[in-house]
Amino acid sequence: MRFSITTCFFLIAVVFLSVPPIVDVVNGSIKGIGLCSIALVMDGDSVKIDCPDSDIRNARIMGYDTPEKNARCIGEFFKATRATWALRIMLWRARNVEIKIDGKDKYGRALIHLLVNGNDVTPEMVRTGVARIYNGGRRGSWCE
Repeated sequence: MRFSITTCFFLIAVVFLSVPPIVDVVNGSIKGIGLCSIALVMDGDSVKIDCPDSDIRNARIMGYDTPEKNARCIGEFFKATRATWALRIMLWRARNVEIKIDGKDKYGRALIHLLVNGNDVTPEMVRTGVARIYNGGRRGSWCE
């Protein structure tokens, strides 16, 4: 059986897009300490959390901002992908992950502080250049 180049690229894309979320779920359920765990990394500053008192819900990590996948330019899209993978890899490598819920935002998402191995993720995300400090208000453009 021979596959066309298009079919091969499609199969690679399916694996590339489906394997990380599966690993996120396994990692989150194993490494989560405290009440909640990470169910899925949505992007560099948003995750889905699983808490015993509720269903899986969207959460926004406080303290920093990353580019959006629904980008205004191609540069922002690539930066968003890099930020998503930076957070995902940080979580995959973690010995423990702790989530501290601190209210809700205007979209109904849980606002969380995310600690990896006891340290806030914000400084590391900013240090690696995939995020900017953010404490509310208007966000700057990622398109340059």
